[in-house]
Amino acid sequence: LRRAEALLWVPPTPPPVLRALLVEGHAPAVRWCHGFYAGVDPIAAIAREVLLPAGIPLSNGRGAFSSSLAEYALMAALHFNKQVPRCMANRAAGRWERFTMNVLRGKTLGLLGYGSIARATAKLAAAFGMRIIALRRNVGGEAGEVVPEATYGYDDRAAFFGAADFIVCSLPATGETRHFVGAAAFEAMKESAVFISLGRGDVVDEAALVAALSRGRICGAALDVFEQEPLPAESPLWRCERLLLTAHNADLTSDYFEAGWATFVANAEAAAAGRPLLTPVDKSAGY
Repeated sequence: LRRAEALLWVPPTPPPVLRALLVEGHAPAVRWCHGFYAGVDPIAAIAREVLLPAGIPLSNGRGAFSSSLAEYALMAALHFNKQVPRCMANRAAGRWERFTMNVLRGKTLGLLGYGSIARATAKLAAAFGMRIIALRRNVGGEAGEVVPEATYGYDDRAAFFGAADFIVCSLPATGETRHFVGAAAFEAMKESAVFISLGRGDVVDEAALVAALSRGRICGAALDVFEQEPLPAESPLWRCERLLLTAHNADLTSDYFEAGWATFVANAEAAAAGRPLLTPVDKSAGY
């Protein structure tokens, strides 16, 4: 271990283990760290307090799981757009109801955050003929196969929330984004809007979401991430109507480890060759 030049942090390894390896002299030769997940919020403090002062770069699994999460986002949009719960209820009741089907074409998809997950989602949504808009911390220089028609900054969040029919949240968890989607955000959304969260649970004020769903302020929501995981049995989210709920497994696919490992190897090859890392983390920002 004292000869190791790289450390790979794979959750659920406790972050204190990584900190101890770095600060107690167990791995003095380390010159690069990699987080298997895309989200590095559990080790954000270590990145700021240990890696940053020591000049040790950090990379993450960004992009490895984006395609599966994009599929989840579109599945959730279709779940509400095609009124799947209504279809299932009709089958259970033996009821033949020829109701009018909605379509995604022409609807506005709002991407809250514009990283790898959002860009993958934009690509799929564009195939459905959806209009794409985005909200991000730093406006400008948007790239990807699909460029948003409009990009909003944090100060224009109310206009962003009000313009979207479907909102896909993939923001990272930082001090700035905690409860970013709260009561004011849900008030600004259309009553027909659907909110989809698949980034980090801390970004959403769950009490505000429960209130919005309970009084029909928005059409529905889909959550794959939560403030506390596993979600406690007493959480009111379990009893919410118009809520699609999954256990943080939207990206737990059959090729999950292969995808994450490929991203690690690509970064390792870059580090060994002295090239820039493929998925570097801004240690000050935490993502």
